[in-house]
Formats: sequence, structure tokens, C-alpha cells
Amino acid sequence: MSFVSRYVLFPRRRVSVERLRTAVAGRTVLVTGASYGIGEATARMLGDAGAEVLLVARSADKLAQVAGDIRRRGGRADAYPFDLYRSADVPAFLEGVLADHPRVDVVVSNAGKSIRRATVQSAERDDLARSMALNFTTPSRIVETLLPRLLAQGGGQVVNVSSVSVRQPSAPRWGTYQGTKAGFDVWLRSVANEVRPDGVAISSVYFPLVRTRMIAPVKAYAHLPALSPAEAAQVIAYAIVTRRDRVAPWWLWWSELGTLLLRGPIDRVLTRADRPVRR
Repeated sequence: MSFVSRYVLFPRRRVSVERLRTAVAGRTVLVTGASYGIGEATARMLGDAGAEVLLVARSADKLAQVAGDIRRRGGRADAYPFDLYRSADVPAFLEGVLADHPRVDVVVSNAGKSIRRATVQSAERDDLARSMALNFTTPSRIVETLLPRLLAQGGGQVVNVSSVSVRQPSAPRWGTYQGTKAGFDVWLRSVANEVRPDGVAISSVYFPLVRTRMIAPVKAYAHLPALSPAEAAQVIAYAIVTRRDRVAPWWLWWSELGTLLLRGPIDRVLTRADRPVRR
């Protein structure tokens, strides 16, 4: 990891190959959004560590390529193309997956959609409905559908790939993304308190910027420090190995405290920053 990644963005969140292999070898892990970015890097890492990886995403050709690469390296992987915007079809889709793989030990809920757009323009494009499907409804239905299986088999884990933004001030033009991601985060933490005594771990990973296709449209991000997908995958490995409820950068606690204590001033600063300078 780079100096910034190691000591600022996400310090001390790395596990050895041996430790990860002990945690996942011979187990089945389902990864959503597995064709690119964090999901692809995570799937490849888990395949190399001996897990049987079930890859889910819309991009059938890319998904098949990733699965083939994992198998050529000696791992086990199956591609399951599925449009994750189709929330209503999740139970039927997973029924087919479970017919092939009756046991799923870990679910990495990674697929997501990021939008930065003014609310009026966002409404014209129906951004909220689409983001709600991908960031909240579909991942919650995946959990709802697989949870009885996890409970029946005596345990398992769900890893939520979330964002530090859901724990920070509500920024102008980010309402659709922050709102839908935060909604799933709160819902899943409630589920965690229900199922923890039954051996099902829920781990929420709060990422800062990660250099993926999702952030590419926001040009300002090109000049900001960010994790690579491979570095992000290492953080997910840490969550899987430790089964911690919350995995976050050290500074997020202080950011949350500042948001609570200084909400008014922060909101005023964000409002001014969003307005064009008038001369």
C-alpha cells in the first residue's frame, strides 16, 4: 500500500495470505458487482485464497473472463450474470444459485451506484428509483433471501461495502447516493443485532475514495488521494477474517463527532461551497 493509503486512508487493515486462506479456503463466497473495481479485485483475491467464488454482475462477458482467470490460476469460480437493478427478481435468481451451491458462507455486498447531481435534474432522470434499487432494495433482498440459509447452516457472514459518506454531513447534490447507501447501512445494522447471537456476522466496511469507474465522472476526485481496488480488497479481507461489525478509517470517528457537534456551521459551509462565486 502507498504511504497515504497505509497511514491515512485506511491504516493497519491488511491480513496475510495464510490468514485469509485459513478463513476462506473451501468456503463459498458470493460477490456482487464482481466484474470491475473492488468486486473484481476481491473475487480474484478470494479465489487465490482457496474460496469458491460466485460472481454476480450485469456484464456477462467480463464476468466470464474474471471467472475464467480465477480458474486458470487454480481457483474455483462460477459466473452468474444478473441485472441487479431488477430487485423483484432476486429471490428467483438466488434460487438458481442455491440449486448449484446449497451452502453460501460469505456474501460480499459490493455492487453500488454513485450519482452527484442536483435534485431537480436527478428527478428528471429518475435517479432516486434506480439508486434505491441498486444501493438498498436489491442488497436487502439478497440478505433476506440468503439469511434463512445462513441461519440453518449455523452461521455465515455478510460484508457490506459502504462509504464514509454515509456517516458524514449531507452534502449538496449527493442526496441520492448518501440517502440510499445510508438507508441500507442502517437497515443492515439492525439485522446484525437480530442475527449476531445465531452466528451470523454482519460487517460494514466504510471506504474513503477508491479509484474505480464509479468515481471517474467526478473530475475533482482525480486529484484526491484514493485507495486502489486491490487495496480495498485487502480491507474486505480484513473484515472477513476478523468478522468485526465495523471496519473504518481511524479518522471517521472524529468526523462523526464533528458532524454531531458542529452540524449548523458545517451545513452553512457546504451550502456556500455549492453556490457559484458571484462577481
